[in-house]
Amino acid sequence: MMAAAAAVPSLCFGEIARRNLIDDYIFGKMERDQVPHAPLANDAEFLRRVTLDLTGRIPTPGQVREFLKDPDPGKRDKVVDSLIPALPIEGVSRRKEQPFLDRWTYFFSDLFRNNAQNEQGIPAFRNYIYKTLELGIPYDDFARDMITSSALSNWTTGPANFISRNRVMEGDGYRMNHEDTCDEIALWSTKIFLGVNTECISCHDGAGHLEKINLWLSRKKRADFWRQASFFGKTSIGPVFGRQQEFIVRDAGAGYSPRAGYDSGYSLTSRSSLRVPRYQAEITPAFILNGEKAQPGERERQAFARLLTSDPQFARAAVNLFWAEFMGRGIVDPPFGFDMDRQDPGHPPPAPWTIQPSHPELLNALAADFIKHNYDLRHLFKLIVKSNAYQLSWDFARKWEARYDDYFARHIVRLLGPEQLWDAVQQASGIHRDYAIKYTALKGKYLMQAHYLDWGETGRLQDLLVCFGQTDREDNGSSDRSSLLQAAHLLNNSLVLNQVKAEKGSRLEKLLAKPDKELVEELFLATIGRFPASEEERMSLALLDKTGNRREAAEDLLWALVNRVDFIFNR
Repeated sequence: MMAAAAAVPSLCFGEIARRNLIDDYIFGKMERDQVPHAPLANDAEFLRRVTLDLTGRIPTPGQVREFLKDPDPGKRDKVVDSLIPALPIEGVSRRKEQPFLDRWTYFFSDLFRNNAQNEQGIPAFRNYIYKTLELGIPYDDFARDMITSSALSNWTTGPANFISRNRVMEGDGYRMNHEDTCDEIALWSTKIFLGVNTECISCHDGAGHLEKINLWLSRKKRADFWRQASFFGKTSIGPVFGRQQEFIVRDAGAGYSPRAGYDSGYSLTSRSSLRVPRYQAEITPAFILNGEKAQPGERERQAFARLLTSDPQFARAAVNLFWAEFMGRGIVDPPFGFDMDRQDPGHPPPAPWTIQPSHPELLNALAADFIKHNYDLRHLFKLIVKSNAYQLSWDFARKWEARYDDYFARHIVRLLGPEQLWDAVQQASGIHRDYAIKYTALKGKYLMQAHYLDWGETGRLQDLLVCFGQTDREDNGSSDRSSLLQAAHLLNNSLVLNQVKAEKGSRLEKLLAKPDKELVEELFLATIGRFPASEEERMSLALLDKTGNRREAAEDLLWALVNRVDFIFNR
């Protein structure tokens, strides 16, 4: 293995420039509480981090060289602006490759669970998400559009798949269990867009179950959940011409029955939660956060979308979710675990409960700014990554105390996602293996261009992706836990070993014609995004010099680099 990088910056106790409202809150709290923080990341560290975070890809050697030699003090802001494409202008041709759009389309496809439940609706939903991001549709419009969408076929109307994929079918696969479906739509809409997980109260009252988990939910009843679910009581999801996987979505249902599952005498089960008989005499739709109802003449699904997106919690949950994606953990963490009784420092919960957000004022300020800028995701992303709070180094350079976690006193190191990892291996080696995208005539070059990773591929790639935490967009969420099995895959998986070969057209094949020093520099830049330290360069050159097979030695060097911690982690 290669030696560790040379000297790292020392711990910074002094003032770091405050570039926006995020820095005011983050550094202000650390200054108030006398908590030290890491220094700013160096240029190479910053470039690799922000490129991965915004585009899902590692920077190219050319991008690293250009950035490192640029003397402009504003170059970090410039590179952020270059990685986030501007909104399209009519009549102006667009770049064929849009890594930013691929990365965030994949993120939302995971979030909205665009999987085999949608079958041939997968590409329609994926393309809808892509186009929504490309055109900069405000996030509240994005949510409303999906929640209220109707369709003659979910295979042709992208946003309708958000609703139709939550259907719960009876054993024959042709009849929908209506009330369970309403429950699923309400559960996932509330979780994704409000950050509140109501799954427990879909089965039983919170009292006697949730007092040690969620104070707010401990006071909620099943009837509160039913009222939330009944906003979808008139939403009908029916198979098209008897097909099991193609659905009409429209508001033509009879409503939410309070006795569903009761007369049959048995419990109903869906994939994500258990449903037991309902017994309430009457269920009237009411929004779970404040009890508000539909306005006279307003359709109930439209009312739900209006109430959800206009509630302050919608913006708070959104900014917290994306903060977690960029910063490694949420201001409220986990992002889908909000306890609504523990949000306001002015009205703290009873002991031993504490306020849940690490920075409640910052969370509210970010939400207010998001609303002020019309729920613009590009603006929010730039606000976060241009802050010096985001740009702190991962290296604290002295003993870390557990209490520093909540202060974001250093950047949180994260394992690359499975798709990011494999795309980085392909990018570093210069060997791309095209694959067919299921339900389309398209071929993909990067995994993040996939609509859903189920293209009939079997064997070692699938094993590697699952090992690194790939989600099935159903029951198993993504995971960023590291393991010895992951190391075994990187060391021994034949796909990885084949990627580091100096085959025709590969990066290594081209570099073998270059001097040793240039070959070593280029491999470091192509993998970990920086020039080698002096000792790393010495060891690498010695490896190339002492063996009788220069090609094999170069392959060993590339293999060693893709097994390094600073390759497989985003620091």
